[in-house]
Amino acid sequence: MSNLLKAHVSISVLSNIIFEPYFVLYLRTCFDTINVYPIPYGEHNEVEYQSCLLDSDLVVIWLNCEEFLPDIRNHLDSVEISQQQVIDELVGRCARLSEDIMQYRTPHILWFLFEDYFNKLPIATGHSYNALVDRINAELNGTLKNDVSFIDLKRLIADVGIPNAYDQKGKYRWNAPYSKVLIEAAVKEIHKQYLIAQGITKKCLVLDCDNVLWGGILSENGVENIKLGGAGFGRPYQDFQRFVLSLYYHSVILAVCSKNDLSDVMTMFREHSEMVLKEEYIACFQVNWDNKPDNIKRIAETLNVGLDSMVFIDDSPLEIEAVKAMLPEVTVIRYERDMAYEQFSCFNLKSNVSKADIDKRNETYRTNQSRESMKSQYDSYADYITALEIKTDIHEATPIEYARISELTQRTNKCTNGVRYTVTDIKERVGSSNVILYSLSVSDRFSDLGLVGVIAVEGDALTLFSLSCRALGREIDGELLNFIADKHQIKNIQFKETGKNEDLKALLLKAFPNATLTELL
Repeated sequence: MSNLLKAHVSISVLSNIIFEPYFVLYLRTCFDTINVYPIPYGEHNEVEYQSCLLDSDLVVIWLNCEEFLPDIRNHLDSVEISQQQVIDELVGRCARLSEDIMQYRTPHILWFLFEDYFNKLPIATGHSYNALVDRINAELNGTLKNDVSFIDLKRLIADVGIPNAYDQKGKYRWNAPYSKVLIEAAVKEIHKQYLIAQGITKKCLVLDCDNVLWGGILSENGVENIKLGGAGFGRPYQDFQRFVLSLYYHSVILAVCSKNDLSDVMTMFREHSEMVLKEEYIACFQVNWDNKPDNIKRIAETLNVGLDSMVFIDDSPLEIEAVKAMLPEVTVIRYERDMAYEQFSCFNLKSNVSKADIDKRNETYRTNQSRESMKSQYDSYADYITALEIKTDIHEATPIEYARISELTQRTNKCTNGVRYTVTDIKERVGSSNVILYSLSVSDRFSDLGLVGVIAVEGDALTLFSLSCRALGREIDGELLNFIADKHQIKNIQFKETGKNEDLKALLLKAFPNATLTELL
């Protein structure tokens, strides 16, 4: 899956400064077709701009602190105004602006936090710390956190370098203070945030072990001679494990693919005191002496994850080239001890993910081996299903479930009607008296799978169907459809192709034979 999203997107950009001539040019490298509506700060309630906001898929708010408060430093130094007064004034302005924008049907708002690197006084006074802008940003985050996603502009400026971030000529000619290089970095971040909101990301990271998770060859050096720890040659490997664990906590499925003896690898995961990654974080181990492309395919089948959703990391150029040649859909990364991790930008991960949901998902994958073992004991599939002791709970969705439902719709590509919802979308849809949203939770004798399914019915139309691949193979899809058929007369099915959901289309038409299918673009 490419990090570029080829789609038509409309973006409103509300600001008190100018970003051209580069802004739209860079946006067009990210999106197939795009409409950009520049909206001057203070004029967003004008009729001509209201229609732009209503038409927008994304609203970007980028307000320049210097434009708001050009004399702020002198006012503070002369004690004409206190820091708290400045904070209250600026946060108040932003809160009122947010309230105005939220009147419109805007699926997503990206808000650039303030920066103060434009201030030239440190040239004379030195770089002592002034917390004013950081305090403003902290209060802004606390005030608006439920309505917007924030972009750390100070971090972007740090990435490109302060001397490279500004354009003095542009500032005084056109009120365009930022450089071409910073605008490019900002557009890339806007695009990434859009991908995150749409749930477009890689899902699974497949890890080699030797000279990736630890230094040395386990089968040759032995556990006692492996380099792994908080200092010296072992530190880069432990730091990488910490990074991988952070991906896990942001919903990435972890798997291990290593040419080793399984008993040795499990000893490392279970007993080595310096291991940050533990056995319970790994959804699937394929540790043997088979070729890695075949093992990666086994991992994909076990986890029911598409190859195009997988990332494989290995230190060996030969293994990397073998996977590239035999599994071109898989994204490959060559591990280097001093790598900067930039290649992991193929992940577009939400920051607000439920740890409980992640743990339930991983436990489901880890207990699948027990399910498969039990399945082999039965000649009849029906007897196997009975022995699983499956329990389902289908009910009208509650607000506490909206974040998980949004994640489910965005991450599911196979058993889905292709409709994706953000949390904002869900709130808007459920707010309509004509829409009923149902959630499905499942457990069996081995584990609690958690919330794995969702359906939305609008009048007599099925507008949303999404079932996690973790729930497949248990006849739960049929139970969910029977539940809807008993409660609703479905006459229309909305459906959008994902490239992997043709089987579901057939299943929906079979479940509701009198319904027409509406193909969504």
